[in-house]
Amino acid sequence: MKKILLLSLTLTFAINAFAQVNVKNNSSYHTTIYSKTNDVDFEQNMLGDEILWSTTFADSSNVSTEDIGGFGDWKWSTTAPGGQWSENSGIIESETPNDGFMLMEADFYNTSPQNGVIDGEVGENAINANFIVGPIDLSSSETEQLVLQFYSYYRICCTPAGQGTNDLNVYIGTPDSTGTTIWADLDFIEGDIYEGNVAKNTLSQIPLGNFSPISEDVYFKFEWIGTHYFWMVDDVSVIKRPANDLKMQSSWLVMENPQYIEYYSIPESQMPDQMLIGAEVYNYGYNDESDVVFEGIIDGTNYGASVTFDSILTDSTSLIETTYFDVSMLGTGTYSFTAQVNSNGVDPSPEDNSLTREFVISEDIYSLDGLYNSSEWIGTGWPYGEETTDGLRFANFFDIKESTVLSSITIDLNTDVHPTSLGTYQTEAGGEIIAYLCDTTGILDPSVTSLDMDLGGILWQSDFLLVNQNHIDWGSFVIDVPEINLNPNAYYVVVEFYSNGLASDILINDDTSVLQPWFASLVYIPGDQTWYSDPNAASIRIGINGNQNQSELNNKSISLFPNPAKNTVEIVSNEFLNKGLEVIIYNMTGRMILNKNYDNETGKITLDLSNINSGNYILELKNNDDIVHKKLVIN
Repeated sequence: MKKILLLSLTLTFAINAFAQVNVKNNSSYHTTIYSKTNDVDFEQNMLGDEILWSTTFADSSNVSTEDIGGFGDWKWSTTAPGGQWSENSGIIESETPNDGFMLMEADFYNTSPQNGVIDGEVGENAINANFIVGPIDLSSSETEQLVLQFYSYYRICCTPAGQGTNDLNVYIGTPDSTGTTIWADLDFIEGDIYEGNVAKNTLSQIPLGNFSPISEDVYFKFEWIGTHYFWMVDDVSVIKRPANDLKMQSSWLVMENPQYIEYYSIPESQMPDQMLIGAEVYNYGYNDESDVVFEGIIDGTNYGASVTFDSILTDSTSLIETTYFDVSMLGTGTYSFTAQVNSNGVDPSPEDNSLTREFVISEDIYSLDGLYNSSEWIGTGWPYGEETTDGLRFANFFDIKESTVLSSITIDLNTDVHPTSLGTYQTEAGGEIIAYLCDTTGILDPSVTSLDMDLGGILWQSDFLLVNQNHIDWGSFVIDVPEINLNPNAYYVVVEFYSNGLASDILINDDTSVLQPWFASLVYIPGDQTWYSDPNAASIRIGINGNQNQSELNNKSISLFPNPAKNTVEIVSNEFLNKGLEVIIYNMTGRMILNKNYDNETGKITLDLSNINSGNYILELKNNDDIVHKKLVIN
């Protein structure tokens, strides 16, 4: 039975403006900790002819803190934040994290038993606190063109910046004529443009030229406002700013349709004739840049394009893209593309003027995930709790340009052990998966204000499929699809997880290397019956044109007859049964029902089912070389 669900995604997203501006739902729902790392190499960005002042927080004697809201304060730390949402976030990627850093762990203050939060609940206490470092003597500087520089690792929830409820703010304090410290807002860049619910490690650089920083008594204040999640600050310094310096913040290689989705692997048959390369470029220098030349190229080829950009003002970020260029002659293989921008002046760090990333043109594998420069784990029970024990769905968007055949769906399982404050999570045998192929009708239609649980409608669905120990050992779950013809169109491939009340968790990897547009990857929360946007790439891939994308023996070499069966079933294979065989039958909760061994059979085994109740089962066949799974129905 279908239900009409509230679409919590604003459908007026500026998809055409910029792929990397990931717009997600802005409700207070707690999504996973996306630990995307910044593309910029940190060490290469330690700029300036002279460092006028710096601290690694090894000595915090000139640091003071203030708990304004009364629920929690900044602290000096060498460990990751606590609390049920951020305890797996890791520590800041600074130069000297072992010396200590400043930490605001808002989640900890909103986790039981802090501030009276009840065990198992999520606190919503508004944390408001700051730390101040200073006084700092900058009077020796010969120029006002200085920069505050610091490493920053943050994630904040859940409304956009600038509303006063969830913000990261940085201020400079300088004395007036009476010696009174006057505070000025530095318009912290990340604090203005950060994406809610996204964790980011970055090197932040804030120009100070408009704030009269030359003084003997300068202070810097870092302010946190919000309920969740965390902020870490380390290695703060003041340096002289260069006159000309462009920085490449991020880059992308995309096709015209679907616009701004970045596929890691595209089958050759589905490659577009044209693609473009774009980038986010920040002008860190104090001079405006004009007639900036931006070049995008696929390395080792003659494919690419360049464009001249009129102006990039100082202290501003511009989004630059080439025109679409021909890629129609590229064949299968692994490629990399480079986006590069050139400053008109003398750039002291040209090494950060370009970014390079790889992509794959495959024979038959189509995937959003695969880069895995950074990743997270997500699945039944985490991080959403009991609302996602059974019926949790993930969906990835696939654009089919030429008619093909869907042959397999592969899910990249996360098999690590994850202790959290909500319990320990690990993929275990016994969970079940259903796969769907869904229509995308209405997804990009601005007039559509609600999404069905089945998105644009189910075109095909699998049976219940059992997760067993072999899948965990392989680290993947491969679904053999019965050769579905795909006409040119857009489709969602959806997987639905059942953990039997968290008795058998199913966890997958989420590739956080590239932020995707909102519709590329979605997650359905059964607890509130709503689809949410995953700004990254859930590990759901498809194989086309006969590709099974699996280490198991091709299932077509084995047949079951009859199926559905009643008292007996014949297992037939000319290649699989002559090596000795172990036959195991599992029920849909993962319990073993039957286990028999056979030696050197000649192509057919008749299996007695008379003592097994009617129902759906998983038949596992193992010889010395391979393992195969078949769905068995007993009437």
